[in-house]
Amino acid sequence: MKIAILAAGKSDYFPVFIDKPKCLYHLNGKVQLERVIESCSKIVGEENLIVVAGYKSSYISKFLKKYPKIELRLNQNYSGPAIYSYREAAKNSTEDIVFLCADESISEKNIKRICDSKNKMALLCHDKYYFYSVGIFKLRYDQLGILFDDKYLDMERMKEIYCFANKKTRYDGSFNINSGICLGYMVIDFVRNIANIDEIVNPATYTVNLGVDFLHYNPSAEYIEDLDFITDTDEYKNNVLLRIYNNTFSRAVKAILRRINK
Repeated sequence: MKIAILAAGKSDYFPVFIDKPKCLYHLNGKVQLERVIESCSKIVGEENLIVVAGYKSSYISKFLKKYPKIELRLNQNYSGPAIYSYREAAKNSTEDIVFLCADESISEKNIKRICDSKNKMALLCHDKYYFYSVGIFKLRYDQLGILFDDKYLDMERMKEIYCFANKKTRYDGSFNINSGICLGYMVIDFVRNIANIDEIVNPATYTVNLGVDFLHYNPSAEYIEDLDFITDTDEYKNNVLLRIYNNTFSRAVKAILRRINK
């Protein structure tokens, strides 16, 4: 069993020209990547962890020197769809892999529940978000090939998945193929294919073995704060210059870039 911690992307919710990857910022007194590593290593051991880096990977490489048993892999396509990071983690693997993102704070109990599954796929879920609630899931080694299906690089296919998940007849969203939103729809499609599900319904109603373990959890009781925005970080809260920069220059540059990209 391996756990892949995905830390390659550059967050759109952080200021432009940020000085390090998002997961290396502090949240509630601890570097976020360190928090995730500590939780995962208690379950599978440090030697069974893979960190996939991309954006400013040298910072993560330097940080991981304190964890010499962790394998570092590089996603050279980190500006593209997130599935490239999943592929990098799964490359040549003959073991089950649990995937989670470096900015997610998942309890050790729930990580262990995922790891303990022997099914083709396992994921945490609650009714509100169908099958992809917290973005952590496991694929059995013989299911990893699904990550290499190029349909997940095709925006037209992602639109079809969007319509399936939202019970719509046509795409009316605004995300693009590089959006993190696509990751959620990708996971929904994994569930749909592995479990042979032809419509989205409340996963709590599934009582038969469909090849997928839907591991329900109570978000109000078990939620741990994630690192989503720069405003979540200790650095932002403790640095007035960073707050000014984020709310003035960075915001203005982002507005200009949005107009250019339209």
